[in-house]
Amino acid sequence: MIQNLTTLLGVAAPVALMIMLWVMAQISRRFGEVTHRPPIYRGFYVAMGLLLFPFVVRVLAISLTETDRADLGGNSMGAIVHDLPLIVAVILALIVAWRYWGWLIYAREGESPVPPARKK
Repeated sequence: MIQNLTTLLGVAAPVALMIMLWVMAQISRRFGEVTHRPPIYRGFYVAMGLLLFPFVVRVLAISLTETDRADLGGNSMGAIVHDLPLIVAVILALIVAWRYWGWLIYAREGESPVPPARKK
């Protein structure tokens, strides 16, 4: 019983990542509108889509018995379906976040990410 509860709570990890990526996408979209950046923030939505695979795998793991759970892991297809999209989603989100928000690290005090308006 407690094993099923911890497995059910394990579903919260991909859901929390999806919510975080959605918030980052919304903030980046607004920032991109102000700074006239290309819509690279859409990579957050792709990463959210990739997180559906780990979510489904974790939901399906709720119905597994104790012996079935022991068989999972290692080189099994379930581990690949769970881990590979999760890794790709996190790497993609990191790249997109770096492209949008990397200026915060390198900006000097008072420097704006928005280029000055051109004079006509």
